[in-house]
Amino acid sequence: MSINKVFETFPGIETQTLQLRRIMPSDSDELFKVLSDPEVVEFYDDDVFTEVPQASDQIISWENGFKNRRIIRWGITKKEEKILIGTCGFYGIHSWNKRASIGYELARSQWRHGIMTEALGAIVAFGFDEMELNRIDAVLMPGNVASIMMLEKIGFLREGLLEEYEKWGNKGFVDLYMYAILRKSCG
Repeated sequence: MSINKVFETFPGIETQTLQLRRIMPSDSDELFKVLSDPEVVEFYDDDVFTEVPQASDQIISWENGFKNRRIIRWGITKKEEKILIGTCGFYGIHSWNKRASIGYELARSQWRHGIMTEALGAIVAFGFDEMELNRIDAVLMPGNVASIMMLEKIGFLREGLLEEYEKWGNKGFVDLYMYAILRKSCG
């Protein structure tokens, strides 16, 4: 497969305990629960959601990104429950340079159970194997220790600190670490 083939039909991914699937408008309430939690969005690039229509708009934005071949955002569900507990995926997909960035968030009640490690491990494998990416990167705030540890656990390396790199919601311009994993390091 290749990056362009991936966008022909939304690709589902199954892991040992998780189902990564297309996010539907019916997931708005569950997505709102995740993104309205101040602890979940403490290191997120947007403000805390205050109403369900924000979640609906986010789902539409991700869907439009998929249609425009820029974003693939999966809803994370446990196989036995089917309820959205978080999301993960690629954005900034660049087919010529075969690279993409990852983003993710998870309901606080699901933290420290290995769920995001399992989900990101699956999408990184998908990115290299199915999309034929050469590089996958992530930017995160230096204080996001849990995320740093998780990315390092699945093979990402810190490349440096980007000072005042992006404006993140009401946080203003923030310093971000750049982490990346290369195809050659996974072979």
